[in-house]
Formats: sequence, structure tokens, C-alpha cells
Amino acid sequence: MKRVMAYVLLNVKSLLKDKLPFAWSVFLPLVMFYVEKDHMMKEQDLASWWIYMILCSYFYGVGLYALELKEAGCLRTIFSIYNSSIVFFMGNLITQIIFCMISLSIFNIAVFFVKPFSFIQLMKYSMILVFLCIPFAFLGFVFVLLKRIHANTIRTLLSITLFGMFMLLSIGTSYNTFNPMYYMSTILTNYTTKNIFVYAWVSLLSLILGAVGILQFDPNSNERR
Repeated sequence: MKRVMAYVLLNVKSLLKDKLPFAWSVFLPLVMFYVEKDHMMKEQDLASWWIYMILCSYFYGVGLYALELKEAGCLRTIFSIYNSSIVFFMGNLITQIIFCMISLSIFNIAVFFVKPFSFIQLMKYSMILVFLCIPFAFLGFVFVLLKRIHANTIRTLLSITLFGMFMLLSIGTSYNTFNPMYYMSTILTNYTTKNIFVYAWVSLLSLILGAVGILQFDPNSNERR
């Protein structure tokens, strides 16, 4: 646990030095919320905004972050000190959980001053989603198994995919049947046995694939230097 927290401390210091990604992770959802604020009738209507913020944190901050460090050749020194991909993954995961809690708190405070919602309810529902989305952090670690695709390419495709799913969820179309964000949001808005079943199977698959990525993780860059 001490080694995990050492990773967390290192990552938090890195986040504090680079404030632009943190500011952007809150600013962009706030802009989109302000555009749609008149359609918000209850706290659960913000589920898609929370899920978008959380999934961005988990995918970018866990799997893609590991792949970027690997491509840069930064992990060889770290893993030469203590060679454990599990400890490395847990350190990144806990960092992103903390990051989500802070960014969601700021987002909820801003929402509270715009809409007559209960701040306690806003925090309760958003924190529930932070933990419900954890299996997707495992899924994001599958990125490290991709040998011939660069991190920049994955970042671009991921940005398009996540924003596209968010927009589909916001406008509410029949295509949401294939939208993972939809089933996450229904945990709060439409609690049915079918939706819970779909979420459980997707989560289980994500955990299995993520475990494979963690156990097979090679910190050495695929490129010769």
C-alpha cells in the first residue's frame, strides 16, 4: 500500500503542475450543462455529464496515461525500482478517483448556484457513479496491449467516441441501445433488472480484459531508441 500511495503522490504532484487539463475537464462539461440547463428537472438528469467526466478521467488517466509513459520510455526506470504492474495500475486508479471527486465537486457547486438542486443529492449520485464506473478504468488498461497504434491516435479516437456517446445520450435517440453511457445513466434514472444485468455483464467483461492488460503489461517501449 505504501508503494501505491507513492504513485498516487507522484501523480497528484504532476496534476497540480499541469493545471490546464484539470481546468478543461470541468470547464467543458459546465459549458455543455449551461446550454442544456433549462431541460434539467432533477438531479439525476445530470447523469450523462457526470459519466462523461468520469470516463474521460478513467480512460485518459489510467490506460492512456500508462501507454504514453511506456511510449516515452519513462517506465523502465520506475519498474527497475519495483517491478509490479498491479501497484502501478492501482496508483493510477486511486489518483483518478481522487481527481474525479475533486472535479465533480467543483462541477456540482457550479450547478448548485444555477439550478435549485440539492447539493447533497448532487454529490451522492455523482459519487455513486465514480465507483460504478471503476470497471471502465480496468477496460482502459487494454490500450497498453496495442502494439502498432500510437497513443496520440488512440487519444483522438477516444475523444471522438466519448464525446459522440455523450451527445447521443444528451439528445436521446434509439441508438442509445448500443451506448455504454446509456446503461450507466439508467442506474440512476431507470432502475430495471435488464439495465442492471447489462451493466453487470459489461463490468465483468471490462474487469477480465483489464486484468489481462495489467498482468501482460510490459513497461518497455515498443520503439527502439
